[in-house]
Amino acid sequence: MIQPYYMLEFTAVACLFEIRVNDIPVVHMNMPNQISTRIPVNYGITESGKQQVSVKMLPVLGNITLQEGAELKYKLELFDTINGFEFQDEITSYKSKPIEKDSELPIIVNENIFLAVIPYQVKDFWKEGEDLKDVDDLRSKLEHSYYNLSKDISASYYDSFRQKIKIREENMVTSMYIKPAKAASRISNLETKFSTGYVALPILKDAVLVYSAYGKKVSLKKLNGDPALSFINKEKRKQLFLDIDFYLPKGSNALEII
Repeated sequence: MIQPYYMLEFTAVACLFEIRVNDIPVVHMNMPNQISTRIPVNYGITESGKQQVSVKMLPVLGNITLQEGAELKYKLELFDTINGFEFQDEITSYKSKPIEKDSELPIIVNENIFLAVIPYQVKDFWKEGEDLKDVDDLRSKLEHSYYNLSKDISASYYDSFRQKIKIREENMVTSMYIKPAKAASRISNLETKFSTGYVALPILKDAVLVYSAYGKKVSLKKLNGDPALSFINKEKRKQLFLDIDFYLPKGSNALEII
């Protein structure tokens, strides 16, 4: 298969949940009601072989136990996108056990292993990076990195912005089979939005450190799972989020976007 494309179709009901592929978050959401959708997960797969998909299901914000009717289920499917979008196979699936009334369950976790074959190679520099849980003053370093990025955007220093996200974008383009022209257009459109009245919001003090890639990546998230870095256009009443992760190269003192 020339362009294997892995898609995760999931449904979540009345829970705060996270799904990861190889410890890379692919969705994190507080869902008091219900959502059903399908998302690509190729960017969580860096090499052929065994892969891990893991789920964590928690009570919605404000609750301490999972409520009756809470549910999380998914199925991982393989498509070939070389000529359209052709379904090939269902790889693995999961469905949480029913939550009964007066349940005292605070959390449900599950892990599945699946095999994947991919034709691409991403720049997985983070694998050789520092173990971030051992880094002193990590939050301070991370907040400083977010500040520098938002400062570039606010000052329209887009050359610097593009350079900082270069590896991240190259990996996304490679793993998702995005054509170079479309990739360039995506960043250009984002910069156009930034220049039409979007202002960076300060990182909230209650934003939490979220580790991924087995401790090699880190980001800041709001309590509801939204990215901590956001921009607002008061006139249009719209908010724009930047979901980014950082790693620390061996021997370096500066976090880099990956």
